Amino acid sequence: MLVALTVVVIVQALRAPAVDTASGTAPTVAADAPATVTVGPTTTVVSTAAPSTAASTGGAAGAVPTDDSVPAPSLETNTTLSTAPNPNGKFASQVKSGALPPGGSFVATGKGSWHVVKGTGKPVGTGPEKFTYSVEVEDGIQSAAADKEFAEAVDAALADQRSWIAGGQFTLQRVDSGTPSFRVSLTSQMTIRDPSLCGYSTPLEASCYNRTVGRVMINNARWTRGAVSFNGDLGLYRVYAVNHEVGHALGFGHQFCTENGGLAPVMMQQSFSTSNDELHLLDPQSVAADHRVCRFNAFPYPRGSGG
Repeated sequence: MLVALTVVVIVQALRAPAVDTASGTAPTVAADAPATVTVGPTTTVVSTAAPSTAASTGGAAGAVPTDDSVPAPSLETNTTLSTAPNPNGKFASQVKSGALPPGGSFVATGKGSWHVVKGTGKPVGTGPEKFTYSVEVEDGIQSAAADKEFAEAVDAALADQRSWIAGGQFTLQRVDSGTPSFRVSLTSQMTIRDPSLCGYSTPLEASCYNRTVGRVMINNARWTRGAVSFNGDLGLYRVYAVNHEVGHALGFGHQFCTENGGLAPVMMQQSFSTSNDELHLLDPQSVAADHRVCRFNAFPYPRGSGG
């Protein structure tokens, strides 16, 4: 009996990185917001070789032929099929829980000033406490197109019915002029370490909210690569990063895992770990080593306003 086998070879061209690796600088974007701190003019590009991937295409020229158009080889032709990678498991054991995972390239050092990404939105939520926010990006770290993508991701996270508006306490609105309640700012890895911003007293990549300068600072290294605790789910990690740091701007402090095996509170420091024992090593005064481990979670109200 013949078994129809289709051997398909797919060659996928890797997309060029958003930064200019030849010159070491990212595309320049005009600054609309004044600088609040200057770290230096040097722009450093961190680059990691991307692994080869395979993807199927269809419907366009060059589409992969179907089984109907390919002769079925005989089993007697000694065709050898490769085993696909197992998607389960965790990152390599040498990557500790708070370490930056491997991943894409990012500009490590920007110019230390930020520009507003133009765009406004309607109020979301119906709560009595009203906050406005702008979306800003540090100069010299990415393209205008990437700025727009960042702004859209921030807006989507904060407008989600599982985000802070679900509690009925807050109304949020994006603005691009005047003085907002806080500025959601994508900031380079090295700029964010400045003691006047987030600092680096704990030698792990972190984002933060600095009330003095009114900035919710999202670390571009984390934005690009996520966190080990999210097990490769970069999209959900980005939602978490926005919700966690905006949570600080709204007045919420850190929490820890309260239910072993349950969802982590969004105000848990999930960029570092979802294990109380591991967070205890970083903050023994606030987190008990009680062996509780939570599952990663990006939302304050994961079941929406009714949960």
